[in-house]
Amino acid sequence: CSRKKTSTRTPPNKRREISSLRSKNISTAQTTASNLTTSSIRSSLPSQQKITKKTKLDIASTSSKSDSNVPLDGYSIIQNQMLFAFVCKTNCEVCGSRWNGKMNINKREGLFLILSFQCSTCQNIITIETSPKVVASDRRDINVRSQIGGHLCGIRHAGLVKLMGAMNLPSPIQDETYSKWDRNLLIMVKSFTEKSMKKAVAETVAAQNGTELMVSGDGFWQTRGFQSRHGAAALISCNTTPKVLDIEICSALSIKKSNPAKYDNIIRSHQCEKNYDKSSGTMESAAILIMFKRSVPKYGVYYTKYVGDGDSKTFPVLSKIVPYPGKEIKKIEDLNHFSKRMKRALETVKRQHGRKKLSDGKTIGGKNRLSVHNILRLQMTFASTIRKSKHDLDLLFKGSWAIFWH
Repeated sequence: CSRKKTSTRTPPNKRREISSLRSKNISTAQTTASNLTTSSIRSSLPSQQKITKKTKLDIASTSSKSDSNVPLDGYSIIQNQMLFAFVCKTNCEVCGSRWNGKMNINKREGLFLILSFQCSTCQNIITIETSPKVVASDRRDINVRSQIGGHLCGIRHAGLVKLMGAMNLPSPIQDETYSKWDRNLLIMVKSFTEKSMKKAVAETVAAQNGTELMVSGDGFWQTRGFQSRHGAAALISCNTTPKVLDIEICSALSIKKSNPAKYDNIIRSHQCEKNYDKSSGTMESAAILIMFKRSVPKYGVYYTKYVGDGDSKTFPVLSKIVPYPGKEIKKIEDLNHFSKRMKRALETVKRQHGRKKLSDGKTIGGKNRLSVHNILRLQMTFASTIRKSKHDLDLLFKGSWAIFWH
């Protein structure tokens, strides 16, 4: 007898379902792979590494005490009504009945509160402080942090009052106390700044294998333009993770000029912060020169290579007034500034012509012309050309003009 062969063919409808499922799985796998690639690239960035490192440290510091991932030294904003509702779900520690009573504020000092909860059954009162004290001080941690945050955001006391009001939080400490604490806070910030910069210098010396360092400098002002009375400059290391090595502030403001009447009243105790008499535009070069001159006595290092922007007046000053006798300071151009200057020049040309028609009867902007997109393309191509030809001047010349003709 012969056996019939059983057919194992899949019906057409079933085959279509299987092929669609396979295509979905392949597309999902490709998407996952691309996401993993993108996330791995992002995680390699210095800023992401800092954030990840900080998060790991915060969680690690609390993991030894509990299994929670909530940093115990951090703060969480909770509405009073939600807090009261939560306490009502607990039992009183004295009478053991379900808690039902009053919540009051016994003391307030800025953002710091002492809350009390009184049981209506047995009249037992428990209190809680919303922030710990700073070590060796009567100040509360939350008030100090809010004050530092106000300075970092540039909003100071008046801005903090508005911010706390918008968030329906208690007002910060009073203005007089805020100003008093500012003076003490400045001392601590300066001390921390000096320690941080010394550590950054030590890391730079180790990374560059010597005391002759390559640094980058830049200046900034309190207001735009060259009319600001306050300016500053900073020197930054050129490592993989740049860090600030030194800072210098120039102030051309004197209270004697701004308020003569007030000057007469406080002349005996006033310490004038004015340390600069020239124009605001020269503050950057003057501040960087001061930092170069004090690098040896302060850190024991020499800044022998300087990375500056193309329009800076700093390097001519460093060449004229030699901070290190017998040592030459080499200028290293920042490639990004060249491309930025080209972009700025093209934007100026486009703005000057506006909607004027050129010889071909069209405006300078528009499709396939000097549009915003094409300006960015020209900038990026110019920067790429400089990087590829930075050691060959003739090739750089030809490549730069090739951008114009093409």
